[in-house]
Amino acid sequence: MASTSRRSTSGSYCSGNVTGERFCECGLRAPLQVSNSMANSGRKYYACPARRCGWFRWAGLSIQYSDIGDDRSCQLNSNLKTCERVKNLHTDVVYLKLLAFLQLLVSIVCVVLVILLLCKL
Repeated sequence: MASTSRRSTSGSYCSGNVTGERFCECGLRAPLQVSNSMANSGRKYYACPARRCGWFRWAGLSIQYSDIGDDRSCQLNSNLKTCERVKNLHTDVVYLKLLAFLQLLVSIVCVVLVILLLCKL
């Protein structure tokens, strides 16, 4: 029995698929795998088993447990840290846009004042 199955509709769940299997763009069953990279260690993902089409999907939120294995000591994976960083960057961008607007406003006021002073001379 082959470990991969063919499928005509690519890249999504089969309708009525109770097991939650995923299929790549090649039509192959994409097995659930675990990342061993530094940035995503222990995070689960699906990928094309033949590596032909480049299809890839994260399996969802993962939680990493410490060596103790205690639920209270779990830490969220780096995907939440990344999301938090994106939110912080968005806040910084909004703040910088506000500062740029205020700088423009002050520059306009200064130009108007200089024009008014020159007109009085």
